Amino acid sequence: MKIIKLNTQKITFRLTLNYTMFFFITLILMSGITLFSVKYYIYNQSFDRLENINETIKHTLKTNSTLNNIDINDISQMNENIDLNIRKNDKVTFSTGETYDFSIPNDITVKPKSFVIGENNLIYNNDEFKNGNNEVIHIQIIKDMDNEDEFISVLFWILVIINMVAFLISILLGFFMSRRALQPIEKITNQAKRISVSDLSKRIKVEGPDDELKRLAETFNNMISSIEYGYEKQNRFALDASHEMATPLTVIKGYVDIIGRWGKDDPEVLEEAIHSIKKEINNMTKLLDKLLFIAKNDNEITKVEKTKFWLNELIAEIVKENNLIHKDISICCDINEKILVYADVRLIKQMIRAIIENSIKYSKESCEILINSKSLKDEFQISISDNGIGIPIEELPHIFDRFYRVDKARTRHLGGSGLGLSIVKWIVENHGGCVKAESILGQGTTIIINIPIN
Repeated sequence: MKIIKLNTQKITFRLTLNYTMFFFITLILMSGITLFSVKYYIYNQSFDRLENINETIKHTLKTNSTLNNIDINDISQMNENIDLNIRKNDKVTFSTGETYDFSIPNDITVKPKSFVIGENNLIYNNDEFKNGNNEVIHIQIIKDMDNEDEFISVLFWILVIINMVAFLISILLGFFMSRRALQPIEKITNQAKRISVSDLSKRIKVEGPDDELKRLAETFNNMISSIEYGYEKQNRFALDASHEMATPLTVIKGYVDIIGRWGKDDPEVLEEAIHSIKKEINNMTKLLDKLLFIAKNDNEITKVEKTKFWLNELIAEIVKENNLIHKDISICCDINEKILVYADVRLIKQMIRAIIENSIKYSKESCEILINSKSLKDEFQISISDNGIGIPIEELPHIFDRFYRVDKARTRHLGGSGLGLSIVKWIVENHGGCVKAESILGQGTTIIINIPIN
């Protein structure tokens, strides 16, 4: 036989206890009210009966000097355990007190309507009036409530037994109903236990009515999806970053080995090795800067600090400094409207530089880059075009993804990491704008950016 162990910390136990206690207290209150109501009704009926008998006798004595018209024994038999005491001018004219083990109090002025003699619970009625002969008549009627009290006592024990049985039934029903009500939570818990970091693809089954438990399961699934997305993105970032770092480190290690073997005695080999090592270190520095920028973005450390500035002045400044650095490349503006914008000038400058750097990296020997800016209603547009090698149309949807390169071997040779355009996309989107690319293979590429002015 399976033994059910009670865990007082479980919600099932606490719910069962709370509901059972609430039901039991309610049942006791209802039973108490029932018992009190029945007792009140019985006693009230008995008092009314005594009052009716009193009025009957009183009426008879007012019209007649004797009780010949009423059989007192009939009254006593009709109302079991009734005793009468009638006095005229303080003299007892009629009494049935000897019939029972109790007698009516002699003090006719006693006001309470009940009293106890021994084990007997009694109720009575006192009255006083003058008849037609101006005689003072005292009527006392008393009734033993033994039968009624016995009935109330039996009713009390019946209610006690009913309450105890109902209490036990409520415990069992409360336990099983709590188990049944909490079964979906237990199911959700068991399914959640099977979800681990090594496998975040599992989800909780969402079924049943549209209630709080269903919304809980949906919320949990959404949370797991967010965790899975973040975990996959973190893993992909770590793998891609490690892969990107591995290539320059391998190149540096190779040149260090060359220097160690025979480069020390060959000035040309030594110079080539040092130049290549510097180049790879420079590439690694740029890569680390981009990785740090992306890591800050993912952790929401980078903040967009917007200020008002003239876009045309910023573009003119970038064109001037790039022409000084890249004297063999033509960078110019065709349309550069005077626009006052509200944006992060540092990030906008970084965005334009990243696109220019990308254009230079994948352009032909006679590189030409054209930068245009103009106002379009509530937004400004920047377009940067080059006459480079172009991008295949099937690759265009992916060029803004992290670490994505159209030609991986060629891009790595040119020092590309596939991070520049993903940074551009982040900057644009965090300004509430959008970015797209248009390209013709072998003719060049145009990056078009639209950002709200305010």
